[in-house]
Amino acid sequence: MSKNNNIYLVASYSARPKDPRMTSQKGYMSNSNNIEYDEQVYVARGMSQKHLKNQVVLDLTEEKIVKNSFRSEAEFESLFAHFIEGYGNYINNCVNQLNEELQIK
Repeated sequence: MSKNNNIYLVASYSARPKDPRMTSQKGYMSNSNNIEYDEQVYVARGMSQKHLKNQVVLDLTEEKIVKNSFRSEAEFESLFAHFIEGYGNYINNCVNQLNEELQIK
């Protein structure tokens, strides 16, 4: 079995209250207008089971969605555009570095 050399973008999200002082109010966190999400993104070579524990996993090499826990109707291009908009330099640097490391081996 050959090693998976594909490059993946992995994103996880954590919810937090917009105003932590208000969480004692009944129903505060059940109102989506009171919640902010922190987004954590990283790029990795090869698929592992720990990647699938995250909400979004994109296979950048084959340009396909591996996992999308949010908008199941979204296509690869629209999801990827979101990440490129916010993390374009980071993604490009990671992909370039991972490709250089593969060429050295």
